[in-house]
Amino acid sequence: MAGPVPVYVVLPASVLTRSPSSQDGIDPSTERQHRFFGCELIQEAGVLLRLPQVVMATAQTLFQRFYYRKSLRQFDAFRVAISCLFLAAKVEERPKRIKDVLTVFYAMLRRRKWKRTVVSQQLVDLDGATYSQWRMWLIMVERQVLIDMGFSVYNVTEHPHKYVLYYVKVLDGSSQLAQRAWGYINDSLRSDLCVRYSAQVIACSAIFLASRYQGVALPENPPWYSLFGVNKQQLYAVSVAIMELYKQEKIEWLEPLTETNPFAVDDHPVEEQLVVESVVKTGAPNEKIEPGKETSPQEPSSEAHFGTSNNNELQATKQMG
Repeated sequence: MAGPVPVYVVLPASVLTRSPSSQDGIDPSTERQHRFFGCELIQEAGVLLRLPQVVMATAQTLFQRFYYRKSLRQFDAFRVAISCLFLAAKVEERPKRIKDVLTVFYAMLRRRKWKRTVVSQQLVDLDGATYSQWRMWLIMVERQVLIDMGFSVYNVTEHPHKYVLYYVKVLDGSSQLAQRAWGYINDSLRSDLCVRYSAQVIACSAIFLASRYQGVALPENPPWYSLFGVNKQQLYAVSVAIMELYKQEKIEWLEPLTETNPFAVDDHPVEEQLVVESVVKTGAPNEKIEPGKETSPQEPSSEAHFGTSNNNELQATKQMG
């Protein structure tokens, strides 16, 4: 049923084992943290901008692939996250104005790094100098992402979400199983699994985890996942990698690893200009943002797990394999 995976979707081992960041002396743990941090930023900003999950998935895939071409010493995760989300919104035909995207990320910076809070859900307005600087950053990094992708970004829009609902339907699974699996897929996007494994493998792994969590028995003879061209080793490897994500503590802020820190000084230390219009334009929701709880009327919801110890999730894979 599953066709061959295009060669450009999964990166070769020669690339995966020697990332530019590792060649610049950044240890694997630090690199993983910055990758996780950048994808968290994309997810949170996407929810604030009321973008569909497919935009965040494309942005996170662009982000992960970019850091197999460029080092964290050259490009910090925060600014790359901005550009990847802005570009992904255009790729998925849900474009947002530069001003709206920058306003949301600026508010996130001030809350995460400077612990500035907003009043009555109002956002801080970008003044002329700051806006010009940030706009230049966005355009510069977006151009670099496009160059490194060979100006071909549509080959990264193959996401597991495309398969999971169909697979669950074929298996005669419940909507609860599909919703749980959808949540695991959204969570997996905080890692580089999207460039290590095909969308079909990740979709099957999410269904496997969801079935274990909910105590749902799936066909074993022959194994259900073989129907979709996935083997046991792939299934377990991805499932374990997803579960490892739940051990990651919530990251509020990581300082850039670049030679200069563009966010070293708070540019609004005393007074802030608050604008209600920014909220109206970006559609920021009133509730507190929790990564992983994003949803749209067409999508199952995903539950937030990051930054907490989820015993139920870990218990679900104790007997794996």
